[in-house]
Amino acid sequence: MKRRLFLATLTAVVAILASGNLLACGDKYLVGSRGTRYQRPRNARAASIVIYANPSSNMARVESFLNREGHHATTVTTFEQLSSTLSRSRFDVILTATDMAAKIQQLVEGAPHAAVVVTFDAPSRAMLLSAIDKAVERHDHDRN
Repeated sequence: MKRRLFLATLTAVVAILASGNLLACGDKYLVGSRGTRYQRPRNARAASIVIYANPSSNMARVESFLNREGHHATTVTTFEQLSSTLSRSRFDVILTATDMAAKIQQLVEGAPHAAVVVTFDAPSRAMLLSAIDKAVERHDHDRN
């Protein structure tokens, strides 16, 4: 009985002393109690985006979200505003609803350095950023 008690005490002491070393190794930023921020890769380029949407839609929140992520977003509400904005400035991406994509594609089709049309039907924010990053890569590849 004394031997079992001695072995249990010895095992507990060894476990307690060894656990201090386990806390010393590894990356301290990944401790569960600390917040970890997941960010876009540093090589992601900021895009110049024009958002074509109805005023009743929630695109104002999308514009502020894209601006916080480092993109330069502008919202237009009519087709005339879109065509005048595209004639004045260059954009990398045009963000629009699916039903207007074909009409906008015809508008930018012959232009040099034409913007890439990306449809937006309320996907998640991560999917939206991924689609914009892919569109910017395609725009840069087409321009070269």
